[in-house]
Amino acid sequence: MPDENKPSEMIRVPTPLIPAVRELSRLHRQGRTSELLHSLDELILALDSNTSSANFTNQTLLAICERLDKLESQNFGESNSNETPSTKYLADLEQKVEGMTARMAQFAEAIIKIQNHLNNQPRRPNKSYYNNSSYQGRTPRIQPLTEEGLAKRLGLAIETIRKERINLPPPLFVAWCKGKDTSGMGWEFNENTLLYHPVS
Repeated sequence: MPDENKPSEMIRVPTPLIPAVRELSRLHRQGRTSELLHSLDELILALDSNTSSANFTNQTLLAICERLDKLESQNFGESNSNETPSTKYLADLEQKVEGMTARMAQFAEAIIKIQNHLNNQPRRPNKSYYNNSSYQGRTPRIQPLTEEGLAKRLGLAIETIRKERINLPPPLFVAWCKGKDTSGMGWEFNENTLLYHPVS
């Protein structure tokens, strides 16, 4: 059985054994090393009787226990204060988290100020709507026109519009309007609204 006062030693632990080694370390720190080693010896003997590779496991577990003892002794000897390296690490970590929290609070405050500033800005006049880069390339929506409005747009008399609408089938009237409209827009008469609606 290893000497309980021997300094602990740092070792690599296979990933599947990490939770078990942590538990062993916790029990060791509680001063239950003798019980722990006795129980481990019994477990190892039971495993030895079942498999040929148990001897290797027994030696590994004993080495782990010895190294844990060495590690704890070294940590205790290196630090004269009650503060262990892990406690120092946690304190540093807490300090960093507090610093980050303070910075995040500053960012949140700055964002709120920017939002308030933007919300308190006077609205821009509507004419800037079409100058906005996100709307460039889009044509403003053209509203339906009365017969008089369409005549003005096409530069024709109202009678000419009416005559062509009556004489031409709707698709040909749309095409005729496209030929007369400076923007190349077609116009279709709607019997329900009695207005001429744009057709692209």
